[in-house]
Amino acid sequence: MNDTLASRLFERCAVLVALAFALILPGCDNSNTASDKSNHPQTTQKDEQRVISGKVMYRERVALPENVTVTVILADVSRADAPMKVLAEEHIDNPGQIPIPFSLRYRTAAVTQSHPLAYAIRGEIRDADGILLWTTTERHPVDLSSEVAPDEITLMLQRVASARTPAMSSAMEDARDAGASFWAMGNEPGWHAVIYPDERIDFVGDYGSNEVTLPYVHPAIEGTESRYQTGDEEHQMTLSISEQGCQDTMSDTPFEYTVRVTLNEHEYRGCGRNL
Repeated sequence: MNDTLASRLFERCAVLVALAFALILPGCDNSNTASDKSNHPQTTQKDEQRVISGKVMYRERVALPENVTVTVILADVSRADAPMKVLAEEHIDNPGQIPIPFSLRYRTAAVTQSHPLAYAIRGEIRDADGILLWTTTERHPVDLSSEVAPDEITLMLQRVASARTPAMSSAMEDARDAGASFWAMGNEPGWHAVIYPDERIDFVGDYGSNEVTLPYVHPAIEGTESRYQTGDEEHQMTLSISEQGCQDTMSDTPFEYTVRVTLNEHEYRGCGRNL
């Protein structure tokens, strides 16, 4: 009898122990799962897509030629001894005229640097032959460590001097140093015109015997032509700059633009260049 009772008690204890383990083990599994989740709380947060918006500008008062391509990139520029790593890039063909809007889409998973100067946006404009016309010359940093995308950015591009552009004369250099942005010139009789943005437009005709200074005006842009119309009580002038190559009739020097000036009903034709 005693052996039978002891045997039954042992069996019951074994069942209770087995039930206890069955209840404990799932709890342990859930604890491990929760622990794993707590160790990786931001997996989905790092895979967001964000957009940086802005516009491309340049200071010259000239129209963009046809068939150009605008390229804007977002890159990691944190290492000066290594090539930049591109995070986003946009190519805009035939964008029209400035300002040119852009949108760069990047993934937060690609952002590995927390320094506010680690990332920057660059831009450029090239013609149909791939020749660089405008480019960024200053760094435009963007802070990607924030929880939201950066504010809208304005990229101010600088005109690139063409290899085909002739060297400037001392008079051109003096005008540039005084703030001028454009020089036009012609022959028979010799004349030149100089544009000082937001200030004035100078015209010197008949080999220097006729000098006229008129207020600066913003140009009207039609296609590839920029037209300045200004005047005062004594003089009226229209200066038209066309995005067409030009060759000086005396020296055969090539220029970037064809220029036509009408001053008090007298017309002058010649060539022009940016300073």
